[in-house]
Amino acid sequence: MGGLFTSLPSISIVGQGINSNDILSQTQFSLIASVQNILFPSDSNGPGASYVMADKYLLWVLTDKRMDPEEKEYIVNGISWVEEKAEENYSLTYNKLSQSQKEELITDIAKENWGKSWLGVILNFIFEALLSDPQYGGNPEGIGWDWLQHNPGFPQPTVPLLYPEILSTVSKNQ
Repeated sequence: MGGLFTSLPSISIVGQGINSNDILSQTQFSLIASVQNILFPSDSNGPGASYVMADKYLLWVLTDKRMDPEEKEYIVNGISWVEEKAEENYSLTYNKLSQSQKEELITDIAKENWGKSWLGVILNFIFEALLSDPQYGGNPEGIGWDWLQHNPGFPQPTVPLLYPEILSTVSKNQ
């Protein structure tokens, strides 16, 4: 599924109504999806990043106008740092590495201070995608909830009660 989203020219995300991806290039989006799948792979124990659509969820977060610009910049800069490290270690761009080279690279990056920090941020967004309401672009059909045997509660929010719509409603009422 993650591969499907990297091949689309535009991405539509429920909740935010994003019709195009002007935050990340297709190369950057593919790199993020790959790193997420290395950090949280699918296996016989449960769904991985691609199944919970962590890449799509992260893109939704990056398009949030209320997101801290420094945090957004940090995430995007981290993609460049991964590319630089791939060039330094293998003289290839990240997306041209074999799967084993990508995994070795992420292991090397995790040993560096910037790498621990950046990978931690990416992992946090994977967990958010795993646990969030499917209307935000991750956790399709509640796959993460099912895996964790979590009852999210009902009713689930309607479109007017989704973030950021609810913030607009509250602001108008004050």
